[in-house]
Amino acid sequence: MSELFDRAARRSAPGSDESAARVTKWLVGDRLACVLLVGDSPLAYRLSAQGHEVVVVGPDVRSVRSPDVLYVRSTVEHLPFQAGSFDAVVAPRLATEATLLAEHARVLRPGGVVSSLARSHDESIPWVRRLRDLVGRREDAGTRHDAALADTGLFEPAETLDVASWEELDLSGLLQYARETGAQPVDDAALARVRVLFEENTAHTGGLRLRHLTTAWRARVDKEAGPAPESPPDVSLIDLA
Repeated sequence: MSELFDRAARRSAPGSDESAARVTKWLVGDRLACVLLVGDSPLAYRLSAQGHEVVVVGPDVRSVRSPDVLYVRSTVEHLPFQAGSFDAVVAPRLATEATLLAEHARVLRPGGVVSSLARSHDESIPWVRRLRDLVGRREDAGTRHDAALADTGLFEPAETLDVASWEELDLSGLLQYARETGAQPVDDAALARVRVLFEENTAHTGGLRLRHLTTAWRARVDKEAGPAPESPPDVSLIDLA
């Protein structure tokens, strides 16, 4: 695993900000695009800052977090958009159900892409190995679902991009990392042990360095392979402005 990180690092931008910008741009391609983001996340702001038109959709959308982003509360099983409305569908946690992937394909324009990403961490670092002993590993952490796209027959083979970067973690950041990546749920007793781990490993540094490997993938829709597009379902859009 460490060799994989090293190879990716040699191809990556030097800083975490540059790496995040590179991945964000790659997810949708090299042109400005109309992007559907499944679920609210910081990706919305990064995509908008790069000049893309961004629509966030999801059943849990409750508020407008940016005036430059359109927010729509809706199920993702039946998207309330006309066929061919978007250049890209970005789903940070890509669902594998064939019906959901077909719905992504329906709202894409010819040549459009569906994209997602997964993040893994360099567990050759001693303190990361110790953390895994303390909190375990979330079952879906770092899971890739690009094979599911090919199985639908609606998309071309996926392209991938690997980007490695470093992140500095203080105690708050380490606790958040443990909550997000540990075996769910991560209880208070486990977090107390994480605090001890932080104290034992930061006496001279004040923080911990975490090495990420972000794997992004995208696949172009094959409009000739799918059925004729249907009208969008009859749902009400909620104006959150």
